Amino acid sequence: MEHGLGIAQSSVRDAPDSAATGHGTVADTASPEVSVVIVAWRALEDVVGCLRSLERYAGISYEAVVVDDGSGDSTPRTIQEQFPEATLVAKLRNEGLVAGRNSALPLVTGRFVLMLDADTELRPGALEAMARVLDERPEVGLVGPKLVSPEGEVQPSCRRYPGLLYPLRRRGPLALGGETASTRHYWMTDYDHETERPVVSVLGAAQMWRADLPSLVGQYDSRVSSYGGEDLDWCHRVWSAGMEVRYVPSAVVMHRWQRVTRRAPYSRKSFRQLRDFYYLQWKHRRLRRDPRLAAANA
Repeated sequence: MEHGLGIAQSSVRDAPDSAATGHGTVADTASPEVSVVIVAWRALEDVVGCLRSLERYAGISYEAVVVDDGSGDSTPRTIQEQFPEATLVAKLRNEGLVAGRNSALPLVTGRFVLMLDADTELRPGALEAMARVLDERPEVGLVGPKLVSPEGEVQPSCRRYPGLLYPLRRRGPLALGGETASTRHYWMTDYDHETERPVVSVLGAAQMWRADLPSLVGQYDSRVSSYGGEDLDWCHRVWSAGMEVRYVPSAVVMHRWQRVTRRAPYSRKSFRQLRDFYYLQWKHRRLRRDPRLAAANA
């Protein structure tokens, strides 16, 4: 089969407006334990580092699905050459993180799906720890690991409910400067991040869930931008489907945090993020009063 980007022929299924090549697992099995999905835009070094960490530290069988979101650089060719066992979806144009993740959903074959940002790297035992919780706790629908910086500093990656004025007080004309009590509560900075527990949401840099989740909650919401909380929406939909979101600190993932909107608080991306914040608060407004989330929001 021949595609517009000139990537090698392959029998792998295609995503719309893209080319796909290669498909495999670290173990020669028909169905891997975990399908790891990485969506990247102009992040070749990060993607290579992420895939190398999978090779080193994945203790269970996996397949890698890499979605190049129209980078227009050497990413597709490099992934094909250095990681021929991976599924590569090479988009012809940049469509954003949400569309990229949705493009990967029909291609996964594992029991679990791990959505990883390109700027992450696994640490030993992370895949196994997250999969173990999903296997042992049927009430849990999604898990997130402990995220750490390249220097090993813990990044606050789980969340309570934010105050409704949170984004306005974080930046813009109502900004109070520095950390406020509302920010500390939302970011859970009063929590040691060392104890497994239910949480309202976890960052989308690393989220693992059972492969049947999209059949229960649908695809990622295309109305949410790449900067505005597709991870929050996904977690809320897990709660709405009757399952729990759980933080699992025994699983550790390194994350090079790139806070684009914080660096440019009045950019178009920041305003998209603000719009998305209030869209999601309205969309999931009933969850705030759901007693099942009391422990997660405590």
